Amino acid sequence: MYYQFAVSVNESNIKNPHLTNGPIEGINNKIKLIKRVSYGYRNFYNFRNRILIISRLYVSEYKKRTKQQKIAT
Repeated sequence: MYYQFAVSVNESNIKNPHLTNGPIEGINNKIKLIKRVSYGYRNFYNFRNRILIISRLYVSEYKKRTKQQKIAT
């Protein structure tokens, strides 16, 4: 069973040599850096938001209010 797994991993590496885990390692490194520099956050929600903001994945929960023009009657 292990031999079959090893063969399939080897074949997938041969077929796709350009795939690496470098981007994921970079994200993990950013998260560890935030964790180290932050000296702890009050709660997980704030920590999560900080990670998303730095990763530019944050979507605000608040919608901006736009001024509506008055319609002449």
